[in-house]
Amino acid sequence: MGPRPYQHAIVIPLFGILPQGLLEYLRSLVCCGLWVVLVDNNPQPLHGQSGLDGEWEILYNFNRGGIAGGLNYGINHARQLGSEWITLLDQDSRIPADQICRLLEPWQAFSLNRQLVVGPSIWDEQRQIRHGRWRASNTAFEETRLLISSGTTFRSSDWSQLGCLHEDLFIDFVDHAWCFRAQARGFQLLQHAEVILKQQFGVEHPNRFCRRLGLQLYSPERHFYGLRNLRWLCLQPYIPLDLKFKELIKMLIKPWLWLLFEPRRLANLKAIVWGFMAPLPRNY
Repeated sequence: MGPRPYQHAIVIPLFGILPQGLLEYLRSLVCCGLWVVLVDNNPQPLHGQSGLDGEWEILYNFNRGGIAGGLNYGINHARQLGSEWITLLDQDSRIPADQICRLLEPWQAFSLNRQLVVGPSIWDEQRQIRHGRWRASNTAFEETRLLISSGTTFRSSDWSQLGCLHEDLFIDFVDHAWCFRAQARGFQLLQHAEVILKQQFGVEHPNRFCRRLGLQLYSPERHFYGLRNLRWLCLQPYIPLDLKFKELIKMLIKPWLWLLFEPRRLANLKAIVWGFMAPLPRNY
């Protein structure tokens, strides 16, 4: 089906095997009048995946720029075809369509001219706590300083001032860089307390001690990006000092835990060394 100029676009990058229940979820979004833009971010396109064709658009990005590149590509496409509002999701996120529509409420409550970026409140399924930091409010809209990309919603007309997600970071700390830069440019970040995204962060760690510390199991490749990108993040003037300090302390401890308690120790060692030595991404 060709493009349909719906007011509110949902941009979802795809990577790897399609998760169970995704197609049913996409149909529920379409039924509520949301325009779904899928970005196949696999190195080789998902041609032939049964049932992938539907009442949504599929773009092909070939994993250029990682998750950031996939999101940027989908956002730019949605804007070019006239979408007024854009919400970002990952392929494992499930926010009911009527709840996604509620993410527009802060603009209706305040002013359409207010510079806002809005996301849901995040429930960490593994730790069974609300994720992140927020400031309590007498409304459902709670100020925060960091949103994860899933559920992040903004006006299409603000994209040129918000700026793109940093594709050289590829994956880790992409949200941090974008959110803090947005605040430096005058945007207020809000969580909608009545729109809840239940999120699974990574894979449960096989070691009990690491689980008690709140660690998830990631690949050596992710460890590399985490270390390298943290080095870059700490050099950015718009990143708060307390966050830099907290993340630096964690990164002085985490590599030892990866080597002691995770499989693929040699690959982890190589990732750690290269993470501390690799050239840094460009500023943006």
